[in-house]
Amino acid sequence: LYTLLIIANIFLLLINIYVISVQKKLIKILSGIEEKEETSALDSITSSLTDAVPVEREEEILLDHEYDGIRELDNNLPPWWKYLFYLTIVFSVIYLMYYHVLGYGDLMIEEYQKEMAQAEKEKQEMMKLMANSIDETNVTLLTDEPSIKEGKDIFMTNCAACHGQKGEGVVGPNLTDSYWLHGGGIKNVFKTIKYGVPAKGMIAWETQLSPSQIQKVASYVLSLQGTNPPNGKAPEGEIWKEEAPAENQPVVPADSSETKTVGVDTTATAMVN
Repeated sequence: LYTLLIIANIFLLLINIYVISVQKKLIKILSGIEEKEETSALDSITSSLTDAVPVEREEEILLDHEYDGIRELDNNLPPWWKYLFYLTIVFSVIYLMYYHVLGYGDLMIEEYQKEMAQAEKEKQEMMKLMANSIDETNVTLLTDEPSIKEGKDIFMTNCAACHGQKGEGVVGPNLTDSYWLHGGGIKNVFKTIKYGVPAKGMIAWETQLSPSQIQKVASYVLSLQGTNPPNGKAPEGEIWKEEAPAENQPVVPADSSETKTVGVDTTATAMVN
């Protein structure tokens, strides 16, 4: 496209040069000024590129036929036009060899596929950055099956030894009932996993799991609520209940989740204290 714009600009420049030259000659003829035999370099270049017959000699190339008072001149094709035509032929041969014969260049479909692959790569990098920016203040509960499955795999590898294969509790507390030692809800569970509970022997997992992984395992833990597995450990802590929005506070659908989250944070702070 850039090359085509350059060619078009050169083409328009040549036309302007030709028009200006013709106008100068017409002005001299109409004003009765005799043109000197000497020609400027610009006139010589213009003449060689256009191969135009001088206005005073146009009668020599008039064609015989006439239509509605209009007669046609038998001018030769302008050399600049022929040179441009030859250039397009050379360009097409080079293009054919480069893209279709030798295969050095990418065709449109290949360029599209590479651009899409690059866009997907950038998207994944952006998603990774977003995942690493998750913390206990903005984490949300995940409910999709792939996230819950990944959270379960992490739980089985790192947490089942203390909390049981089904979250029934062994050394650690039962994760399937409504009682929580350090506050329930996704933000409190995320915070507990992230920073651990050193006094109870639970390590901080923030150095071993990414924020996204902690979010997924916390979401899996909350999915165990109410499953009541056999041999469940006795309840520990206090019953966790998420607060509903205040009755006198207007609830807008787009903001209702934010209002609920604020209520959870307030209760969580009270329980941790």
